[in-house]
Amino acid sequence: MVYYDSLTAAITRYYVFNGVFREGEESITFVDVDSELHDVARNLEQEFAGSARAFTVELDYFDEETHLVEIILGYTFWPYEDDDSETELILKSVREEFEKIGFIEDDAYYLGDGPDIR
Repeated sequence: MVYYDSLTAAITRYYVFNGVFREGEESITFVDVDSELHDVARNLEQEFAGSARAFTVELDYFDEETHLVEIILGYTFWPYEDDDSETELILKSVREEFEKIGFIEDDAYYLGDGPDIR
């Protein structure tokens, strides 16, 4: 899915991350993981504050027994300015933030684009 309101308008780019969250810790709940992801979004917005980006990090699925998770990441993307290197920089920062909270990535893929979330 590709969404462009206009050539100069920002869009939101979405990625899905699948993996395991803090394997071995039995007391973790959906609410705990969701709270951690809210902090990740806030940290990313602070890191990229100069580029006028908004980030959403949503917990789509969490299995309390196996700790398998599916996370949907959305971030502001500027089609007329950003290139592949900017995307790689953002995804690298996202992965670093995920690692800090105990997320082990199995798979990640591009989901599509949508209207600006700012």
